[in-house]
Amino acid sequence: MRIKFLLYIFPFFLFLSTATAQKVGLVLSGGGARGAAHIGVIKALEENNVPIDYITGTSIGAIVGSLYAMGYSPDEMLELMLSDEFGHWQTGIVKNEYVYYYKKPEDTPQFMHFSLNLRDSVLFDGLIPGSIMNPIQMNQAFMELYAQATAKAAWNFDNLFVPFRCMGADVYGKKAITFRNGDLGDAVRVSMTFPFVFKPIWKDGVPLFDGGIYDNFPIKAMKEDFNPDFILGSAVRGGGLKPSENPMNQIETMIMQKTEYVVPEEDGMLIEMRLPDVFLLDFYKAKEVMQIGYDRAMAIMDTIKARAGREVHVEEVMERRRVYRESLPPLRFKNIYVTGVNDEQRHYITAQLTRNIDGEFTMEEFRRAYFKMLTYSKIKEIIPSAIYNWKNKTFDLYLSVKIKDELKVSIGGNISSHQANQLFLGLGYQSLGETSADYNANFQMGNSFSGVSLDGRFFPFARIPGYIGLKLAYSNENYSQSQSLFYEDVVPAFIKKRERFIRVRYGFPFLTRSRVELFAGLGALTDFYYQTPSFADLDFDASRYNLFNTGLRFERNSLNYRQYPTEGRRQYLTAQYILGDENYRAGGSKYFSDVRKHKWFYIKGSWQNFPVMKRKFNLGLMGEAVFSSGKEFSNNYTASILRASSFTPTPHSKLSFNEAFCADNYVAAGIIPLVKITDILHLRFEAYGFVPLREIQKEVIDGKYKARYEDYFRSYQYMGEAALVLQLPFVSVSLYANGYSYPKDNYNFGLNIGYLIFDSGFFD
Repeated sequence: MRIKFLLYIFPFFLFLSTATAQKVGLVLSGGGARGAAHIGVIKALEENNVPIDYITGTSIGAIVGSLYAMGYSPDEMLELMLSDEFGHWQTGIVKNEYVYYYKKPEDTPQFMHFSLNLRDSVLFDGLIPGSIMNPIQMNQAFMELYAQATAKAAWNFDNLFVPFRCMGADVYGKKAITFRNGDLGDAVRVSMTFPFVFKPIWKDGVPLFDGGIYDNFPIKAMKEDFNPDFILGSAVRGGGLKPSENPMNQIETMIMQKTEYVVPEEDGMLIEMRLPDVFLLDFYKAKEVMQIGYDRAMAIMDTIKARAGREVHVEEVMERRRVYRESLPPLRFKNIYVTGVNDEQRHYITAQLTRNIDGEFTMEEFRRAYFKMLTYSKIKEIIPSAIYNWKNKTFDLYLSVKIKDELKVSIGGNISSHQANQLFLGLGYQSLGETSADYNANFQMGNSFSGVSLDGRFFPFARIPGYIGLKLAYSNENYSQSQSLFYEDVVPAFIKKRERFIRVRYGFPFLTRSRVELFAGLGALTDFYYQTPSFADLDFDASRYNLFNTGLRFERNSLNYRQYPTEGRRQYLTAQYILGDENYRAGGSKYFSDVRKHKWFYIKGSWQNFPVMKRKFNLGLMGEAVFSSGKEFSNNYTASILRASSFTPTPHSKLSFNEAFCADNYVAAGIIPLVKITDILHLRFEAYGFVPLREIQKEVIDGKYKARYEDYFRSYQYMGEAALVLQLPFVSVSLYANGYSYPKDNYNFGLNIGYLIFDSGFFD
């Protein structure tokens, strides 16, 4: 009878003991990359069966805490922190597979730009950036990361896998804000929005920032909202009392108010870690920092377990985590709502999103459309939100779009120790309505190249994306024999080339990093030159060409720098048919004569490849070939060689006319060994060989210099260059030395600060 009675009352006592078992709360401080130590603490707790019933966090503590609160394991959190995606959130770098190269305008030598706001009272925008990190990656990534957990929790953070709170800062109200509900992604974004590093998150007309400004250790929120029986605090801090020379640490010291990292003895315990060698954004150290947190927790684990007073086996936690993750609604979208734009713009954006999509669509499909819309676009920012539609069992996609109505002003060029000083000014404007368009005006002035170009591209909506473009250009190129160092002799140019042309084109993407253009153009090209080394003549000889060309161009480009690349690949192929007439004028004469008709077919292809530079050494390769069919010589040798294709693989070779590297048909190849010194400094060696199919030779007939072809493969030339290159975020600095096989003893060295990039010509 007594045994039967005990069996009846045992479940009651079991329920009573469970109901009165101690609850454990975990408080995680802010601290940037040092917060990876929190992951180590959580890992140690799980392995030792210490439960985590509630969690609060600030900044990086909010990130780690929210990930755990929605079912991430410690190993999964570390994997995410070390992933390329996590790095892209910080830098704003878009992966190559999402960069739509067909929308990219031509490269220019710009090294800075700012915007003239055409509507806002703030005239200048971009002179002082509002943040270091571009939010383009984080906007879409946080929606993807947190949308499902937000939906399952019905916007209540108590309904997550582990109840959760995080902190934000209202700098206008000068107070801390506790986030208990709403969009989990938005709450975490606010909590980690460190001033000047990230743009503020606006709520109800108020910019919100990193919660660590007012509360970097949210034990108060833990007590007020959850009141657990035992609180374990994990606090990470930087250096000691000695000031840091690291700029980010200095900003952190200025902005963050003093925080007391204290857990009263009667409430629980504190694990405090000082990490003086880990700075705010050193997330690449996450694994070693996590291990520090793990070791510190394990060192006092017996005390933690005794104070917690309750165990939950890790297998049980893992099973609950699995069930929770499997119950999350799939991230699929159906309805789209766009705000912040007019009706025409809304129609354009919606059409771009739904292009080639019928019905529901996935996050991957949205991501591709998202980056496509933001690539070289009038759209300044898209802030996406996903709200679960319980009726349709899909997510509704809300897009808050910011449009920029501004004139972009670009400044650049090159400062050189020789005759390559250039000044560049660019103006750009974009429009967005039923269609999208961009307009650019570029101006260049310098010793070697001067010109102006007007370029417009229109992007009509079509099933297959593409653009229609129109370009007008005028340019002058000068070549002289002076390449002095740090001073310039007054030496007249012995060759001048003038181009005027108009070109229409239709371009469309081929995959994401390639584009194809069909084009047609009319050009008036004039070459001024001396046919003898002596400049005693009073005037230049001149050859004038009136030409029409049409053809296609294919280009693929993933090079990481506009000049002196170290990684990536570029493939270029153009095929065109040219016809027109030539007129010749002798020096001192006022009139052109000797009209000749020309027509020929021309193909040029080039290839460069630099593997990903994972070690200190890398080897780049390049190749180039030109084939011309039906091309005839011009009036004289000099005119013929000037209109031949030239091989100019280095910045210096583009400035110096070298007849030995000109031919109507040739093949060329090069090797480019690279030695990485730091992330932004490298040493490069370039060696190139050039083989004309038939060299263009000079011969004298009736006292005149004429051109003729040499026999096949009778000559070759070579050039080499060594350069120390510093790639700063805004400019390239290079110290170089080079040599050419022709003419004899042709060696050069110098310094360039900027970019030797010139506007494209009629045949480019």
